Amino acid sequence: MDSRAFVALTVGVTGFVLGILSVFEGAWTGLFAGIAALGAAFAGFVLARDLSATKVELEHERKQSAGLEDAVTSQVQARITAEDAVRSLGTELAATQASEVARAERVEEEIKNEVQLTGSTARQAITDSATGLYTETYFRAAVEARVAAARRHLRPVAVVLVEVTGGSGDDRHQAEPKMVSEHLIETLRESDTACRTSKGLYALVLEDTPENGAVWTVERIRRRIAEEDDSLTLWAGVACYPAHAFEVRDLVGKASEALEAATEWHQDRIEVAIADL
Repeated sequence: MDSRAFVALTVGVTGFVLGILSVFEGAWTGLFAGIAALGAAFAGFVLARDLSATKVELEHERKQSAGLEDAVTSQVQARITAEDAVRSLGTELAATQASEVARAERVEEEIKNEVQLTGSTARQAITDSATGLYTETYFRAAVEARVAAARRHLRPVAVVLVEVTGGSGDDRHQAEPKMVSEHLIETLRESDTACRTSKGLYALVLEDTPENGAVWTVERIRRRIAEEDDSLTLWAGVACYPAHAFEVRDLVGKASEALEAATEWHQDRIEVAIADL
C-alpha cells in the first residue's frame, strides 16, 4: 500500500473514533466531524492509490519510449552503415566495370584486326578451311569479349557446344561439316558467333541470350539438320553467363560438362549446365 494512502486512512479512522467517543460526552457534532474525517480519509486513500497506479503506468511508458528510441537509433545507424556499404560497392563496381570495358575493347579490337588480315597466317588461324566458320582460337577470344560486354551491360550470354554424328557404335562418325555449318549460319543471328573446334565440335556464342533462348536456338538447329538427314544425332551442352558461371574458363567448362552428359544418351539431347550452389 502507498504510504500516503495509509496516512490518509489512519488519520480518517482516528478522526472517526474520536467522533464516536465525543458522542458519549454529548457532543453530536463530534460524530459528524468524525464521519467527515473518515470520508475525507477514504477519498485521500482512493486518490493516493490512483496516483500510485498512474506513476507505475508512466514509468512503464517511459521505459517503452526509451526502448523505441533505442530501436530507432539502431535502425538509423544500420541505414547509415548500409548506405556506406552501398557507396563502397558502387565505387568498386565502377572500377570493375571500367576495367572490364577496357578489356572488352582491347579484345574486340584484336579480333577485328585479325579478321581484317586477309590471306595471312593470322586469317587462316581463325578460319576453319572445311566450313568457313571461325576456329577454336577465335572462339576463346570471342567468349572473353562477349562475357566482358555482358558484365558491362548486365546482359546474359550463352555458350553452346554441339556435336553432330551419324551411325552408331563403332561405326559412329562425324556428320558432314559443310552441311552442319550451313544450317548453323542460316539459324543464328548476325550478332551470334559460330566456330568449329579442333575436335570437330561446333562452338556457339549467343549474345544477349539466356538459358531458355539458347535451348530454343539449338532445337531449331536440330530440326533443320533432321529435315535433311534424320539419321544424324545432335548432342549439345549449354552454359550461360551469369546463371552458371562468371569466368570464361568456368563457362566453357560448364558447357563441356553439359555436352558430355548429353552424349550419354543414344538419341538427340540438349543438356543445360548446373549452377554451383
